[in-house]
Amino acid sequence: MVILQWSLLALSIILLAVLGRKRPSLLIPLLTAAAALDISITWYPSLGALGTALGGISLARLTAFALILTALILWFRDWNLRQEGKELLHQGMFWALLIYLVLGGVSVLYAADRMRTVIECVRLFTLFALFLAVCLLAERHEALWPLRVVHTVGVILTPLVIFEQVTGHFIWQQQFAAGMIARPPATFIDANILARYLILALVANIVLQYYTQERRARVVYRIAMLGLAGALAATFSRSGYLTLVVVLLALAVWTRTKKILLPVGLLAVAGVALLALNPGIWQRLLTLKEGISALDAQRQYLVQAAWAMFQAHPLRGVGLGSFHKVFMDQYVFMQTVEDGATLSHTSLLTIAAELGALGLAALAGVWAALAGLYRQASRQLGGENRMIAIAYILWILTIFISSQSESRFFEDPLVWVSCGMLYRLAARNWRIGRW
Repeated sequence: MVILQWSLLALSIILLAVLGRKRPSLLIPLLTAAAALDISITWYPSLGALGTALGGISLARLTAFALILTALILWFRDWNLRQEGKELLHQGMFWALLIYLVLGGVSVLYAADRMRTVIECVRLFTLFALFLAVCLLAERHEALWPLRVVHTVGVILTPLVIFEQVTGHFIWQQQFAAGMIARPPATFIDANILARYLILALVANIVLQYYTQERRARVVYRIAMLGLAGALAATFSRSGYLTLVVVLLALAVWTRTKKILLPVGLLAVAGVALLALNPGIWQRLLTLKEGISALDAQRQYLVQAAWAMFQAHPLRGVGLGSFHKVFMDQYVFMQTVEDGATLSHTSLLTIAAELGALGLAALAGVWAALAGLYRQASRQLGGENRMIAIAYILWILTIFISSQSESRFFEDPLVWVSCGMLYRLAARNWRIGRW
């Protein structure tokens, strides 16, 4: 088994190196596919302390490192690429993300858990390097590829999700089948993250329908869309259901075009049908209206603890990544579930607790920069092509809303990929390619 794991690791590195040399831009859509394979952490050797520090070796992490290394090599070799890299210094998104990272880095001076802060800073700066790599390597004529890949992977996962939900036999994380409701995670770490990815696939599906001229192809896309909706329903993810509703409303109001409203309307009809056919989904949704009292006991005390930390340290917080230590040292009395969670599950409150008002202001700056990128991209693309920029904005919105129950916003590589793609869509000069 160990020999097989090492062999797979060596093969993965070789294939990524070849792809980085031959077609570096293709590493970007490959990363969007690898992001769906949390299960790949079981494919590779643990690597001891190094693997623990990295959170395990996965195909997504290997691909991200390949992207960063490829971009760095090409940056040193290509004078034109270095000149293009200087354009980033004039971009608000670059500075908005960097300010957030710097705040996290400065917090090591006062953080309650300095070692954890250092680890989190290394991870965020690695993801920032990923953003820069996407900015440098993305090609204009491949702007739809990440959408196509996420959609394709979502469609491939759909029958697996349905199979797991119906049979209760999971290919991974079998412990999630033991509850009152079987919530299949498929190849993901849990069902809520799977639901997030399926929503990204649904957004991609609708946008791809928008660009599809052939009638038969649109029919195929709509069948796939209904399948993705069914898979999402099978996750029984309350946060997923709510996120989908918000994102679809945003898409419909934002675009107000028939080519978008038709599939959105079809999804709405399919949602009503699923509620009628599966009372369990309706019961799951009913808990949303009860507010925080409907949350499980773990989420209740985690929210209360995060708010208490923010009140105690309103300006700068307790330090990036320090939530767990501060909770265990000062707020463990709030824990109402024995052996319950000790990490925040709400990204907004996590930022408030760990980085205070300064962190929240930096987050607001990132959203302001995203709005500026969208305006630039709309001017550069013009007409119908701006729908691609809308898709990436909605991907980021999806992850942000979902992260209020799973607390993985800046930690999700697809956020940084989407920001990088938006930058390239807004850039005035592309090395090669046309629409």
